[in-house]
Amino acid sequence: MTDAVAETIRQLDQLRTKLSRGELYQRLPQEVGELIDQLPHEKRTPIVVPTDDEAALVRIKALRTKIKQKKITAISDAEIDFLLAHLASTDPMVRDKGVYFLFNDILQARLFTADQIKQIYQRLLSPEMLYGHILETKSNAVFLRSFSVMILSGVLYVDRLHYHVLQPADLEDVSLKIAAYIAMEADGRGYIGNRGWAHAYSHVGNVLDELTESAALNRANKLFYLTVLLARYQRLETPLIFGEDHRLALTIANLVNKNQLYADYFLRLLQYWQRELMEMRPQENEGFWNCWYNRNRLLQALIIRGDLPQKIQDFLVQIVDVF
Repeated sequence: MTDAVAETIRQLDQLRTKLSRGELYQRLPQEVGELIDQLPHEKRTPIVVPTDDEAALVRIKALRTKIKQKKITAISDAEIDFLLAHLASTDPMVRDKGVYFLFNDILQARLFTADQIKQIYQRLLSPEMLYGHILETKSNAVFLRSFSVMILSGVLYVDRLHYHVLQPADLEDVSLKIAAYIAMEADGRGYIGNRGWAHAYSHVGNVLDELTESAALNRANKLFYLTVLLARYQRLETPLIFGEDHRLALTIANLVNKNQLYADYFLRLLQYWQRELMEMRPQENEGFWNCWYNRNRLLQALIIRGDLPQKIQDFLVQIVDVF
């Protein structure tokens, strides 16, 4: 983990603590936005990706066959290491159609032990997997980061329903580290040529939904990751055109419909975003217009849902056509 990544997590933790203590509420969107705006751009470094795609596919196929035929009752630690390492593959047949699908099969069959669930959780949140090369220029490192988030959502799901090994402190740790991931993840690419899906912000929606469903995670954490999500979203200069708008609209709806507090706070975030927008002068560059139309797509996706609290719906209708 680079010093800049560690410092970003530290600063976000401070902001979250202040929010929990009631010391920071109205200024939180501004504080988070300023932190994201000040993130450094780090020098590009070599990326290590698996080079055994053909052998990996054979191994994945064999393991899936054993699971489907119910010839296996446990997964070894060596197999876990293999699967997690191949989330970094640039071959979509290995990473997406292979490891991701296989992980889902294993989770559904509950073949991991409780200790293994905790170990996988810790591995997925490690700096090497969640933050590798995150402050550098867009690169193939996005696949490991993004699919770590996606697998994490599955782990949180099976733990919430079946394993119950993750404690409230663990969930608070997930909440902070995912908020930090969102703050730093500027690579919003969806489908990338012959390398397949990166789809980081769709995967973010999945993991936030799991945190939202957690009764053990307090309201301050949920308000915090909602704030970070909106602050980063409005600054994403990658066009989000692969369904991320509808996926995140669902995530937002799931939270704001849980409690009036979340609905009131989300409305404040929208109002703050709108005030910033009205003070902004159009810029003749691609990044500005990507941000602008990302906003329009998200607002329209929220309106189309039709299940948001009425005061949010009314505000969205008022602002969606502002140019």
